[in-house]
This record gives sequence, structure tokens and C-alpha cells, in this order.
Amino acid sequence: MRPRNAKRTRVCAVIMGWLCLLTACGREDGPPFVPSDEITSSALTLVPDKEAKTVSATLGFNDLDAIAYLMVRKSGGGQFSAKIDRSELSASYVLTYAIQSSDPESFRLVLTAHYHDGNVSNELSLKVDNRWGFFIREVTRIARVTGRPIAEEAFPSPNNTATAWNVGGTDLGVVWEMAPGTYGLFFGDTYGHDFAPNPSSPGPNGGSWRSNVLAFSTDGDLEDGLTLSGMATDNGGNAREIIYSAKDVSGNGDWTSIPTAAIRANGADYVHYFNMRSWTGWVTNYSGLYKSTDNGQTWGRCEDVGFSSNSPFGQVGYFKEGGYVYMVGTQTGRDSPARLARFLEADIEKLPDYEYWDGTAGQWVRGDEGRATVLIDDKVGELSFIYNETLEKWIIAYFNGDRYELTLRTADDITGPWSAPYTLAPGSQYAQLYGSYIHPLSVTGHDIYFLMSMWLPYNVFLMKAELADMGEF
Repeated sequence: MRPRNAKRTRVCAVIMGWLCLLTACGREDGPPFVPSDEITSSALTLVPDKEAKTVSATLGFNDLDAIAYLMVRKSGGGQFSAKIDRSELSASYVLTYAIQSSDPESFRLVLTAHYHDGNVSNELSLKVDNRWGFFIREVTRIARVTGRPIAEEAFPSPNNTATAWNVGGTDLGVVWEMAPGTYGLFFGDTYGHDFAPNPSSPGPNGGSWRSNVLAFSTDGDLEDGLTLSGMATDNGGNAREIIYSAKDVSGNGDWTSIPTAAIRANGADYVHYFNMRSWTGWVTNYSGLYKSTDNGQTWGRCEDVGFSSNSPFGQVGYFKEGGYVYMVGTQTGRDSPARLARFLEADIEKLPDYEYWDGTAGQWVRGDEGRATVLIDDKVGELSFIYNETLEKWIIAYFNGDRYELTLRTADDITGPWSAPYTLAPGSQYAQLYGSYIHPLSVTGHDIYFLMSMWLPYNVFLMKAELADMGEF
């Protein structure tokens, strides 16, 4: 049965429709107004100003004169709303919101423009990242560094090392500054252009095994990847082995030589390495140094510097600061804590002059590595560290097998105390990850660039971590 007033309702609807067409639904000079993305913002994610404790964004409006007022409300946390009259708005209006102590770590400011004709714009939602203290804001994989790109990769691959230098599979990527704007990169066990990832047996495969190879780079902008300018090559143009190994895979001799750190000191370049006897149980013969005095073209062993197979400095990282080279070390493998040593840059080949940090006594002790106390009490794998001038912090990155991640820690002083661990890169996201070698360009700014290896593709990737040090609210 039709309602009694249905006819009257239908007539009214027809009349209203004709009136809407005649008046353009409130606008006399055009078609009916349809709300759209009328408000624009200089940023969609807002980060608080550390000192002012406010967030701000510059807004733009497609039809400013038609706006009666701007409505701002908060989504998440306590109630908040603000009505901003048209008289206060401008073509580039700076919206500012004062962070409240009760605001959660993440919430949104939702903006709508209300027009004189009664229409309302689509919502513009601005996310507020309201985290305080020190934290890793975001980590991204920027590019592949070595090998061939594979089909599913959606990031750049500026170096086809397989074709250019017969480097199809490799790992590590120990990076240091050889001269201003020139960087060296030592890679570990390396295989030729016939390398191919093998899901049923991940890791190295193929021919042309070299225990280590060396690349060079003059790339000063890592946002689009790390471009290699060349490699130390043989007469055939293939990357050649730098640190010798006999490749006795019996497990009873000299299997391979693996670089762990490198530094320019006293006008020469040095690489610290360990000589592997057997990967089963990670048994090494010794650790030592190789040296180059011609910008990495030729290298020779430093006979007076060596560390035993159970030395706490079998694997190390280096960093120069204040006339010293600081050396953070572990036993070879991934199961020991880190300890600290230092030496004057000119004394890198004078092992008896090395000083070791005795945290119990609170002093440096010369010539006795046994006095080095635990600096970081964790299972510390391959590592690197820097002093970041912008954050005014020491930063160390290393592999941790228990947490299956690359870990980051910070300290105000090299001798500690060091912070609790932060997850730099999780194994759940980057399967079979290892290695964490910080690029020297990371010594300023909030971005840390580091080289990470993955076992299945058995190659090296450039990563970027955006760090934040917001202090306390």
C-alpha cells in the first residue's frame, strides 16, 4: 500500500531537483559543487619539533574564498577540535598543533573545509609520529650493491658486478674512507658470473672462487644506491683476491681469509682479517693485517701484527677519533661479547703499544689484551661502529643470532655505558641476513647507511636507517 503522502513527497523531490539545477545547488555560476581534495599539505606525516613540542604543516586550498571555516579534530587520544575562521586562513597557511602529554605515540589530525554554500570538503588526514627518546624511525633497502638483480626486486641495481668484474656472488662489504670522497669496500668469499641463487642450497656456488675482493667508490649520494667506480683486478679485468688463502677445505689447514674491518691510518690503508681453518665450529688459525701504500692497488701482510685464534680481537671494527684509532673486537664467530682497544694512528703496526679498556679499573692498559673487559655484554657478530657528529653519539651495528637481527646500540662515550639493543633490521623481514657495515657518509645527519648481506641471494645490499633523537617530552 502506498503511504498517504507519497505523491506529495515525490512532487517535492522533483521541485527541489529543478531548483538545484537552476541555482547550481547554491552556486549561481556553475554546475553543482562536488567536494574533492580541496586541502593540500606540505607533509602527510608530521614529526614534533624537539624544542617547541609542536607539529606543523603548510596548507593550501583550491578555493579559499569559498571557505567559511576550517575544522580540525584529532583522531586518537583525547578529544580535540578547533574551528579556524576564513579570516585567519591564507593561501599558504601554517597549521600548528601543540603536543599534549596525554597524546599517544601515533594519532591523526583530521581536517575539513566548510564552505559558505553548506558543502564540506573531503577529509585530509595528517599522521603525527609522536615518539620521543631515541629510536629508529624507518629502515629501507635502497639498492643492490653486488651481483645481478632478480626478477622480483623493486629497487635499483647500479652495479652489474657479475658482468663487469666476474663477481656474481659475494658478501660483507667492509667499507672505509681511503681519501676524502673515495671509499674502499672489501667483500668476502666471492664467486664468478655463473653464480645463481639456489633455494635448495643457499649460499655460495659457482666457479672463480676468491677468498676476498676489493672495490672502490666515489659515490657521495647514497639515496639512489651505491655506485662502484672500479675494483682491484687481474690482467683479465676480473676482481682479484687480495688477502691470500690456500683454500684447503679439508678443515685441517688454511681454508679462506675473511676481511673484518679496514682503515686509512698514517697515510696507508689497512685491512684486518681472520684466516679460517674450518667453518664447522668457526675454527680460525689467526687474525692479522694487510697493508697498501698505493691506494689499494697492491697489498702485503704486516708480519708484526697478529692475533691468536682465541683472541678477543679476532674480528674487529675500526674508527678514527681524536688522533686514535678505536678498535671494538670479538672472538671470531658470533657468540662472544665485545671489548675495546685503541692505538695512536701512527702506531697501528706496533701491537705492544695498543691500549685496552679495563672498565673495572676505569683506565686504559697498554700491551695486555687480557685486561680488556666486556664493553657490550651480548652475542656480537660481525660489526662496525662510528661517531655521529649530528646526534653526538657513538653508534655500533652488529649481527645477533639469538634475536636473529642486525642490532644497533648507542653510547655517549666510547667506553660506555651502551644502550639497550635496538632492532636495526629483523631476520623476519630480511631472511638469512648478516653483516652490518656502516658507510662513512653516516658520520653526520640522522641517516645511517649500511651494507647488509643475505645468504640465499648471497649478495650485498645498501640499507638506510633514519634515526631520531627526540629527547624526553
